[in-house]
Amino acid sequence: MFFNGIAVISLVLTAVGYIAGIYEALWAIPVAFIVLFIGVLLLWAVSGIIVTRFINMNKECSKFNPIYGFYTHCVICLVMQYLRIKMHITGKEILPKEKFLFVCNHRGAMDPLVTMGVLRKYNIGFVAKKELFEIPVISRLMHSRFCLSLNRGDVKDSAKTILRAGEIIKNDLASMGIYPEGTRNHEDEMLPFMHGAFKIAKKAECPIVVATIRNTEHIMENAPFKRTHVYLDYIGVISKEVVAENTTVALSNMAREMMEEHMKKDVGKWQKTMQ
Repeated sequence: MFFNGIAVISLVLTAVGYIAGIYEALWAIPVAFIVLFIGVLLLWAVSGIIVTRFINMNKECSKFNPIYGFYTHCVICLVMQYLRIKMHITGKEILPKEKFLFVCNHRGAMDPLVTMGVLRKYNIGFVAKKELFEIPVISRLMHSRFCLSLNRGDVKDSAKTILRAGEIIKNDLASMGIYPEGTRNHEDEMLPFMHGAFKIAKKAECPIVVATIRNTEHIMENAPFKRTHVYLDYIGVISKEVVAENTTVALSNMAREMMEEHMKKDVGKWQKTMQ
């Protein structure tokens, strides 16, 4: 985890300083460690701000940059560790090796972040509301990870975003994720799906990974004093052959039925985490 890495670096530097005789008193060791920890953390933050300034927000992302990917992963680890998020994941064995469209129910604001964290090796980006792209530094990192801004108030712009997401998958640049409910929903019943979201898979001719997530809606109310257990289940894959043979409405209904069936099986768990 992020803080653990900073702590190890600070500990090594503290030990080197003690061996070199920079400080001799024992009381100086913990002080040096704390100062170095804060210094390394600030150095990382400043370097991240400088590095992200080179990301051109007016140019479409055309390839995965490992440097930006590293900083994005560090930010995700930092946030998850500070907010004390513990992930519980099932079904990873069903994930396809090729790029895919990820669809899931939407419980909390942290859903894209935790999913990007656990799907790091898939270089997954998300179709997200435009408000997230107004956050300094974060917006640039999101842009570098193929995340796309969705303006739900502009039908034409939304259609362009959906088509762009399909192109990203088809060109083997990244997998993409979207929440068909369109907004966060804390109720037991899912909101109506936006069928147009499944045009991404039709455009990309790719499989669809269907998942459910629960308990992310409690993260902010629990943090930082109480750990939040988040459950992400990959429950099935709609093959690209099935995608090709069906309409977006049919695919939307398939994904919804899969999610609802899984939620009914785990109804006790869902009700417990919603209390």
